[in-house]
Amino acid sequence: MDAKIQNRALNFSIIDGAFSAIMGSLAGGMFLMGFALKVLRAEASQIGILASLPMFANLIQIFGSYIIEKTGKKKPLCFWSVLLSRVLWILIIFLPFRIFAPLSDYRIWVVVVVIALSSIFGSLSGVAWLAWMSDLVPENIRGSYFGRRNMIASACGMVVVLLGGKFITLWEARFSEQNPYGFILLFILGLVAGLIAIWFLSRIQEAESEKKDTGTGFNFSLFFRPLQDRNFLILVLFVSAWMFAIQLAGPFYGVFMIEHLKIDFSNITVFGALATLATLFMMKIWGPISDKLGNKPIIIVSGWILILIPFIWVLALPGKYYFPVLTAHILSGAFMAGAALSQFNILIKLSPKEGRSVYLALFAAITGFVGAVAPIAGGALSKSLEGVSFTFFAYNISNLHVIFLASSVLQALTIFFILMVQEPASSTPVAVIMQLKNDLNPQVGIASSTDFLMVELKKTEDILKKIDKATDYIAEKSEDKIEKVLDKGEKFIKGPWNRFIDFLKSDD
Repeated sequence: MDAKIQNRALNFSIIDGAFSAIMGSLAGGMFLMGFALKVLRAEASQIGILASLPMFANLIQIFGSYIIEKTGKKKPLCFWSVLLSRVLWILIIFLPFRIFAPLSDYRIWVVVVVIALSSIFGSLSGVAWLAWMSDLVPENIRGSYFGRRNMIASACGMVVVLLGGKFITLWEARFSEQNPYGFILLFILGLVAGLIAIWFLSRIQEAESEKKDTGTGFNFSLFFRPLQDRNFLILVLFVSAWMFAIQLAGPFYGVFMIEHLKIDFSNITVFGALATLATLFMMKIWGPISDKLGNKPIIIVSGWILILIPFIWVLALPGKYYFPVLTAHILSGAFMAGAALSQFNILIKLSPKEGRSVYLALFAAITGFVGAVAPIAGGALSKSLEGVSFTFFAYNISNLHVIFLASSVLQALTIFFILMVQEPASSTPVAVIMQLKNDLNPQVGIASSTDFLMVELKKTEDILKKIDKATDYIAEKSEDKIEKVLDKGEKFIKGPWNRFIDFLKSDD
């Protein structure tokens, strides 16, 4: 493919990713959960089902890979599947209107059915998109390119989540928490963004290898080849176990913030925005590290940090949640970015070009099924432990706390599986840590990592010195008890945080 055409295709893919992220942020995620909890009065088990549907839908990718290998048509399958996936949201948008009045008692199940169908078509488009992009993006820049694409998409998602959270808070203050139309307006804007993304997707040029691949020589034995690849199967085993551990608690952090900590949407979306900022910042760093040192060591380093996150959530108390929730969001954003990007890259790296869509589909189907079971298991566990409550030091441990801690233990166990995966030319976790230390050095790496802000921050060094000073102060106080550390964290953050939230809530 001509270099100019290829660059234009890669740029269109970035724009498609940005608008798709806007739809994913507005029509889904925290706003879908808020709609289900506040308007439809969904239970924790139903939230678990909603969270599991996109991953269950990954099973359909095996069928999608068969279509790709048989016909070689990756772009058409991707385009029509993603179009159907997004158009189905019209049914949710019309849910509060009279047309659905006879089903008023079953509206949450209408949402479940729509999300299930949308996820099936989205999953079909996903396997086609992965196979399509793996041909289009040169191997030597995959880490940097997808890191940049994810960074831009995350930035767009962060902005609309922040604005959407402010909008919902103002809407609820003017009307009520049960009024559905604030959420409906966000869903409409999300759908419009999703349709714009499809237009850019349609303009992405196909790689030459795709045009020549007609699929006429398809061999059904390709479906059995991944099962004979020991290294690939170990990767599948690791990601499946890791997904189960993460998703066991994943959907319930939002429930915990809304129902237990009583955090309003302005605060929730600001926390989410700061997590996204951490993702943006680290994506600029993780991509080059992935290209240079490999993906396996990044997964290991990120994994050990992510194990700590559930413990931080346990420390959050009503009225005293700023410090732990903010810390959990920032660490999650920073290191989940490394884990997700590296898992994606190592999957493509370990999948051979011939029959790659089969590898991708089998990976998505197995890991998706296991990941889908996890939220349902988490919801069932939450319901069975509903009456459980006991005090551990100053903390009241509830059913959700138990789920968080179980997630952490399971994540720790999964690390041993990734150690068995063989990635050619990969370095060690120590090398990644040293590279991170170098990249995060104020004089070396941090200025280049903020290029995405598109401004030159001349006072970056002064700001970093203040950050270092604050870090040293916390370190000096580390011998105090956890309660004192939390109190100091609250005093340090709560004042400016409240002023920031007051600004966001202002009607001016």
